[in-house]
Amino acid sequence: MFMKIKGLAFAACAIAATGLSTTDADAQGRVTIGTNPQGSLYYTIGSGIAAALQEAMQRQVTVQPFTGSSVYLPLISAGEVTVGLNSAIDAGGWYSGATSGEALTDLRVLARLWPLRQAYVTRANDDMTEVKDLAGKRTVVDMTALTGVTAVNRATIQAGGLSLDDVEAVEVSGLKAGLDALVEGNLDATAAAIGIPLTQQANASIPGGIRYLSLTGENATEAFFSETLPGVYPLEVGPNPAMPEITEPVVVSAYDIFLTTSAALSDEEATAVLTALYEAFPQLREDYPPLRGGAQDALGSATNTVPYHPAAVAFFQEKGLWTDANDTREASFSE
Repeated sequence: MFMKIKGLAFAACAIAATGLSTTDADAQGRVTIGTNPQGSLYYTIGSGIAAALQEAMQRQVTVQPFTGSSVYLPLISAGEVTVGLNSAIDAGGWYSGATSGEALTDLRVLARLWPLRQAYVTRANDDMTEVKDLAGKRTVVDMTALTGVTAVNRATIQAGGLSLDDVEAVEVSGLKAGLDALVEGNLDATAAAIGIPLTQQANASIPGGIRYLSLTGENATEAFFSETLPGVYPLEVGPNPAMPEITEPVVVSAYDIFLTTSAALSDEEATAVLTALYEAFPQLREDYPPLRGGAQDALGSATNTVPYHPAAVAFFQEKGLWTDANDTREASFSE
């Protein structure tokens, strides 16, 4: 199955590269999946989901990579991209209007996929081990194309016991730009999801490899994050053969990733996508290790910062996965 999924993912990405417009795609009944750039975790997982959906739905499902999720969230809200992979932080900020000042109230979620683990990355030979060691260092704080990552960066620095003024703040466009600058020695630390291809490449390119800085100190708690940036929580990650750069336990910032869509998506289409995802999820978890943090029976998790699509509510109710916590969460969006 893995080889089949990989082949289909390649085909789906190749179709996306042809540059067909969204209007053409709609006319052909295609489903489009917005992701971060090639090499990012969103792109890798999005490609796997695209392949699985294409096989199940017997329709073209294409991946459309963008500079960052902040670029394609407005397109999802407008229905110009069918679905996308977005963090609870990023989606919630756009839905509420906190990110841009204009609320994208047509955003909806279909399913919770997995918890993303984000950390500050340094050169291992620089002898930094904790976030507090970033004091006075050239540190990426803002990523212009990734407002959700920016918010987590800021909260992580504070959770590590520093103020934003304690670091020499650097601004970049996105994950690749930050990691490229780290490899080139133009900064001391940047942020990324741990274990993604881009960090693996940096680990191989930098003499001595990379290191993820650990969150320590009195502010490195779930309570602190709940007050500072709801949806984020500290998570310990141990050594893993799939991530050779981790040689001892490290505490990182984690937050959930959702498959987002527009309120304008028809119930029939939303149900078709969700049904295919639900049925494929056990195999996707086997084929893509980051998804192992998620589960088929947790696709309707009540950790969303954007309302669920009505078809998703009906779907999870039918599966017996909709809880009182879900009802409470949905009610909070109308307050």
